[in-house]
Amino acid sequence: SALSDGERLVIVAEDIGRHNTIDRLRGECLRREMDPEGLMLLATGRISSEMINKAVKMGCPIVASRTSPTSMSVGLAREWNITLCGYVRRTRMNVYAHPERLLDADLAINELFTSVEYPVASLSGD
Repeated sequence: SALSDGERLVIVAEDIGRHNTIDRLRGECLRREMDPEGLMLLATGRISSEMINKAVKMGCPIVASRTSPTSMSVGLAREWNITLCGYVRRTRMNVYAHPERLLDADLAINELFTSVEYPVASLSGD
């Protein structure tokens, strides 16, 4: 998961558990004495209701993932005024709640999801 300001990834966290990555993001915000309010929460896994709850507590108005949200997370996002996007790809995404917030953010979300490169260790022994 990551927190983004729409132009860059501010904090990136990895963990086997998708819920744990959000806890790691929040912990890193506390360590840096940084307020995550207003940042986008980006994930690669399924968005659950617990993840929406954590996003609300962090003040993240937009949550986006490469996969689908649960039906409960869609309901909570609608109720709690969170923009929820799923199946984010280079040229498209599904918006499940509050699309009015995405005038400029949709381009930023797509760019961030498609431009992130992760270093790969060489196995050739070079």
